[in-house]
Amino acid sequence: MTDSQSPVVLKDGYARATFPMAKTAAVYFTLHNHGEDDLQLSGVTVDAKVADEAQIHTTKMEGDVMRMRHLTDGVTIGAHEHVTFTSGGYHVMLLGLKNGLSEGGEVQLTLHFDGQEPLYTVLPVKADTQAVHKHGH
Repeated sequence: MTDSQSPVVLKDGYARATFPMAKTAAVYFTLHNHGEDDLQLSGVTVDAKVADEAQIHTTKMEGDVMRMRHLTDGVTIGAHEHVTFTSGGYHVMLLGLKNGLSEGGEVQLTLHFDGQEPLYTVLPVKADTQAVHKHGH
């Protein structure tokens, strides 16, 4: 029951930095399932010092409007496949932030899978590259 036996690997994970009074933040990563069976990511929890709750969301076009939806059933990762959590698709929302997320900080998450041990991870906080403002030295 060691982490090396887990069929799932998390790569390229980060939380997006926010402004200081933000109440929500987004987390992105890629999950690789190296196992022989499909895996169900059923939920995510966040350190209570960071936020009240973490939810799995997806973003879909409905008509001409992008809508975010909480996925209460989670996400399936097929055997030998990967699922990318990215802006405009699957992502984890942190709700009820205690403080904004500052670049260089960290966020502790636990990913819960049906029938598997939880996956504990610490992800860096990175600036949103689409909203970077250059400041003088």
